[in-house]
Amino acid sequence: MIKKWQNITSKIEPWWTLVGAPVIQEFIFRFVPYQIYVAYGGFYTVGIVSSILFAAIHWYFGRWFVLYALVGGFIAWFVMVSYGLLWAVILHVVANVVLLRLGVLQKVKEKSPQKGK
Repeated sequence: MIKKWQNITSKIEPWWTLVGAPVIQEFIFRFVPYQIYVAYGGFYTVGIVSSILFAAIHWYFGRWFVLYALVGGFIAWFVMVSYGLLWAVILHVVANVVLLRLGVLQKVKEKSPQKGK
């Protein structure tokens, strides 16, 4: 059963990394906070809180990646406020493509302990 699930997820994973995650995460961590910012203000507060939450969901990649996601999240916040959701998604996609091309995500995945072994 585990092998079957791993086979299914291995086929979905690249699409999730390149399309699904950027769209969903930018909507949740940039667009929704942007609506809060528009309604109540607090550019830096909203941006920092949303970036911390964004970084926190990437904990499974390791501490250094959380820092990377925190900085990247705040950059995406500036992009979202300045240029809109589409450009924040595009930035996220480009960042993921770079990480995939450099093999960073694969190296982190290989280092992490796998459940079920």
